Amino acid sequence: MVMRTTLGATAAALALSFAVGGSAFAAPAQPAAQPAAAATSSLKIGVVNMERILRDAKLAQQASDRLNAEGQRRQEEIDALTRRFKQRLERFEKDAPTMDETTRVAERRSLAEMERDVSRRSREARDEFNQRRNEEVMLLQGRAARIVQDIAKNEKFDLVLYEFFYASDKVDLTARVIEELDRDIAPAPKK
Repeated sequence: MVMRTTLGATAAALALSFAVGGSAFAAPAQPAAQPAAAATSSLKIGVVNMERILRDAKLAQQASDRLNAEGQRRQEEIDALTRRFKQRLERFEKDAPTMDETTRVAERRSLAEMERDVSRRSREARDEFNQRRNEEVMLLQGRAARIVQDIAKNEKFDLVLYEFFYASDKVDLTARVIEELDRDIAPAPKK
């Protein structure tokens, strides 16, 4: 199930070769290099795809649903404010020709202030959503990291990577991490 390789032995031999002052291509000069190479001849490696965890874990989906619900409430408030602004603007454009100059200037200022308020609230809502999303991602990554460390220690992995170009299913621990994250999660109600 787990990839065992002589990569460690090769790396140790190369490192020792350079440390002794020779070339990586020179013949081994000392038989003492053999015990160090033999000790690292079997390297247990695993990989974890954090992007897949953030996408597929039920815990991540629940966090996403919570964030979307929070964001939806804020968006509804902003949409209502935007509708009120547009209604006032339309009324102003219709009534402006009949308004006296002082009233027209005051209404323009009021509309400009209302437009800035809509823009400010939209920006704040976006910033708050992004901050909350980052917090949720950090929490999930922290929990996943603890699970990966537990798996690595319990099963005596030498190395677990989370950034990689390719990995066979033999070394991919992602499904196990997702399973562990989702173990205590109740199934979502059907819509």
